[in-house]
Order: sequence, then C-alpha cells, then structure tokens
Amino acid sequence: MKNSFGLVKIKNVKAKLILLSCLFSIFKSSTAVAQDKDPVTYGKVSVADFKLPPSKAIDSNASAVIIADVGNTSFVGNKNGWVSYVFKRHTRIKIIDKKGIDAATIKIRLYKDGDAQEKLDDVQASSYNLVNGAVVQSKLEKKDIFESKIDKRRIEKKFTLPGVKEDAIIEYSYTITSDFYFNIPEWQFQSIEYPCLWSQYEITIPSLVGYVSLRQGIHPFIIDKTSEGQASYRIKDKAEGNLANPDRDFIVNASTYKRVWAMKEIPAFNVENYISTPYNYVDKIEFQLAKTYNGETTRDVKNTWQKATEELLHQADFGEPLQPDNSDFAEQVNKIVGNEVGDLEKARKIYYYVRDNFTCTDFYSKYITTTLTDVFKKKQGNVGEINLLLAVMLRNARIHADPVLLSTTEFGFNSPYYPIMDRLNYVICRVPISSSVYYLDAAKSMLGFGKLAANCYNGHARIICEKDSGSVYFRPDSVKDSKLTSVFIINDEKGNGEMSGAYQSSPGYFESTLIREKGEKEYFRNMIQNTVDIKIDSPSIDSLKQYDLPVKIRFGFSYKNNTDQDIIYFSP
Repeated sequence: MKNSFGLVKIKNVKAKLILLSCLFSIFKSSTAVAQDKDPVTYGKVSVADFKLPPSKAIDSNASAVIIADVGNTSFVGNKNGWVSYVFKRHTRIKIIDKKGIDAATIKIRLYKDGDAQEKLDDVQASSYNLVNGAVVQSKLEKKDIFESKIDKRRIEKKFTLPGVKEDAIIEYSYTITSDFYFNIPEWQFQSIEYPCLWSQYEITIPSLVGYVSLRQGIHPFIIDKTSEGQASYRIKDKAEGNLANPDRDFIVNASTYKRVWAMKEIPAFNVENYISTPYNYVDKIEFQLAKTYNGETTRDVKNTWQKATEELLHQADFGEPLQPDNSDFAEQVNKIVGNEVGDLEKARKIYYYVRDNFTCTDFYSKYITTTLTDVFKKKQGNVGEINLLLAVMLRNARIHADPVLLSTTEFGFNSPYYPIMDRLNYVICRVPISSSVYYLDAAKSMLGFGKLAANCYNGHARIICEKDSGSVYFRPDSVKDSKLTSVFIINDEKGNGEMSGAYQSSPGYFESTLIREKGEKEYFRNMIQNTVDIKIDSPSIDSLKQYDLPVKIRFGFSYKNNTDQDIIYFSP
C-alpha cells in the first residue's frame, strides 16, 4: 500500500479503528484472574520445572504437555510506505514418553510473493535433561535450521531440537516480520496432540489498520481484556526512480488497541471418527484485514461477501480474464467440441480435454500467477489457473460457467458470514445446464464429470459471478458412498481340505478414486502382503480409466485347510 498516507499531509493519526468484534459473538472484556505476561522465562529451567503441577487437562494418554505457549503480534513502520507486523512466539513443552519426542520437530511456514518474503529471526531452541540431579542444556545450532519450498507462495523452515529424551523439557522462540499485514497470524489455544497448561495471545493494533476476528472453540478465556494507547511508527516512503524526490522518512503517531486472551489447562483435542478435520473445532482466533486508514480516508477491505465478490471479479489474477470479451480460446474450443450441439456434451468434451491434458502444479493456490494463455500453452498451472481456464473455455462455447471458491478440509471451515480469504484455497467450476447443476474440477486427473474430491466437502463455498453470485454448501454428511462385496466359496470334500472361490467387490466412488491413485499393481501387492495362506489368481480391476464410474475388483483364490475344524470363519 505504497504512498497510502497522502505523503507529507499526515502528521498525527488519531482516528480509532479498533479490532472488530467476532461476527458470531461479541467479545467482552473480563477481569484478569492470572498473569498476562509470559509465565516462563526463556533459558531459565530448574529441577523443579520437571515436575508438572496436577492438572485436569493431563490424562494418562498424554505423551507430552505444553507448559506454556505465548504469542504476541505488534506493528512497526516499514520501508514500503506502510506498516509490517511482528509476530513473536515462545513455547515450552515437557516430553513424557517416546511418542512425545515428535513435539521436538518444529515447522514454521512463511509466506512470499515475488521478491517479498516474510523474515524469520531470533530463533532460539534448547532441550533440557536431568542428569545426576542437574539440568543439562543442549542448544540448537543455526546450521540445523532447514528450508524447503511448499509452493510458489509458501516456504517452510524446520528444525529438530538436539538431545531430546523421555522426561526432557524443550523450548523454542522465534520472531517473524512480515509486510503482508492483510492477514496477521491466527492463534490456536488448543493443541490436537497435547494438553496445554497455559496459552496466551496478545495483539496491539494501530489505528492505521483494522481487523475482523473469528473465534472458534468451546473453552472459556481466563483472560480477555483490552486497553488503548498511543504509539509512533517510523515509515519510509520510497521515491520511484525520481532523483528530484528522494526517499523520505516520517513519523506517524497513531492510537493503538491492545487485546490479551489467555486460556489455561486446555485438554488435547479428542479426534473422533468421521471428523473431516480437527482444525474446524479446536479453540483458536483468526483475523482478516477489514479496514485501512491513511490519515484522511477509511477504506473497507473485502468486509462482505458482496464486496469480496466485486473485487475478485475485477482482479487481473482472478475474475478479469473471465469477462465476456475474452475470446482467446475460441478456435481451440471449436476444435474440441467438434460437431456437438448439446451443451452437456460440449461441456463434457471441454472438461475431459482440460482434465486429461493439463497438470496441476499447486493444489493450494486460487490466483492466476501468469496468464491463462500461458497456462494453455504450457499445459500446466495451479488449481485456480486450471479451473478458471476451464470456465473461460466453457464460456467460449456459450455455456454458462462460474468459478466457485472453497476451502478444503485441511484449511478449516469457510465462514458463510464473512470472507476469510486465506482460508479459500481452492477453485472449482459451476456449470448449470438445463435443470441440473454440475460442479467440475479439472485439476484432479482422475475425477469424473460432475465429481469432486472428498476434501472439497467442507461446508460453505462461494459462487463468484456477475449476476447470480451466492453461497453453496458441500456438506460432509451429504457424501454417500456404498460398497458391495461378494465372496463365493467351494469346499471340495475330496480335495483334502482344499477350498476355492471367487471374490468381487464394487466400492463406492471415493474409494474407487483412491484405488485409481494407487494403481492396480500396488493395490494387489498390498493385498497379497496382508493375506496369509491364501493364493490369489487372475486379479483384475475394471473401469480403472473410466473415471465417471466406480471400479470393480475381481480375483479368484484358493485356501488349504490344515485343521480339523468343522467351522471356518472368513472375513471378506
């Protein structure tokens, strides 16, 4: 947001743009009944710290216990004419048994966009063991911090603390500085794996920016308090190659809004069967930019679905290529559809062409990072690029097609009330034909027409359209998959206990997709490895390449009964 201050016009920013309330319930300040600062000091571990206090959150299954997890987000002026956030974290964990040693591997994800990238600093990490009654510290070396690329916009820093044993204490702290102020870090109070004795998050926001917050979970805050203050921010305004206008530094005074939340004795999340993802239920708070204030005007930022839709439709990296005058692919589309007249058959041909000829390079990116013409030429792109290309090609065939934004299960629920853009990681295509509506995903190479992968069934999604934009729901409990298995066994009384038979199974569509991804050879290899004393012959899987249909599994088998039992039990 360069030059958003109106240059030298600003001397003092006094407008109060506070953190917006949660959309589902109003946060109320409460009296602090415990400390609102870090309850542990980094590097100060005593013998007494190895004995955990009694807590209702710790059960016999706990393999590690989070003693304290404390985070803080504040803002500083940057060199790009605006502000950056600074996120600090300090965590201390007690390892109980060998299973808990996994907690000693720390992964930190950082965001990047072109040359701009979040910066990780001040990484400290140590493990502490009791040796002959004394505390022995082992420190992490900088050379043991490794970096890997997740996709074009995300990288991961990873390290494992040295010298970690059963009954050890580990702790680590780090700082992230980011110019990407539009999406400050969320805070998860509840761990999926381990109970937590104290979790606290503090945020101090200048009146230059405002955020909407979304609360999730059931456990109460022991601290929830607010305060207001003032702060100064040193901001540098870059000159754009004009020697007559050199870079300028200026100080902005702004009102601040501070909030502190804390929970104590939070049990580990109990993962039950058929939960799509536990991240949809754990205690956490997340934020999205709602407003900015440059000293003169306040600007709303995608604070309603209607506004978010309007902005997305006019973005060069999303909706702009979908405009009706985009006929870049008309010639190719005419070749693909050939002499087909019906819209449904046209749509099928275009979908099959994109699905079978394009490779998805990133399943977690909704924006166009190049051009759709370049995607078509290279025959590859991220999920957003491939399915936006599909929509454009369908529109070139005069078939109504709109993109749909959703969050897959690993990204958590998407709010139907407010657009949390960082959750919306996936794009599919909506195609209404006659009285039916088809949802298409050409990024997955083994999906049939009108089929979606299981992780797309995650609740609310948003249709991005000029005329009939709205909400649609892909509910997990709407997914129905049936499976029929039959086993025919012949007992040859003259064959010295030799039995033979035939097996046939028709799994549902989602299981069929998993079998296709595994492949016939790997599927039967795993089956034979897990089968004892049974010989399998003539194995086959039908419809492996017919992605619109479920598969069928067939094989014969023989079994030698070496016992004198009158009854033999089979588990098909």
